[in-house]
Amino acid sequence: MKKESAAARSKTKLAGEVKAEVTALFEAALDYAQVAVPEERQFKALRSRILRSGNDCIRNLTSKLDQYNIDYKVVAEDLIIKKEN
Repeated sequence: MKKESAAARSKTKLAGEVKAEVTALFEAALDYAQVAVPEERQFKALRSRILRSGNDCIRNLTSKLDQYNIDYKVVAEDLIIKKEN
């Protein structure tokens, strides 16, 4: 089995982070929309458009990642140190 390269792992990590951030954004937009549009039928139509737009955004951003060389820089918070007894 072929091991994934560091660049591929970096790209996968970034794609996951992009998805999480965009998802958080459209979830917040849905919360605000639910308050602004209390009528259920109108809210469902708006919700559908927001979700479609957010998912399209995620797909577009992750597809553009293939055009870049990505190298993740590890920060101290990412390091896990295992102590051997």
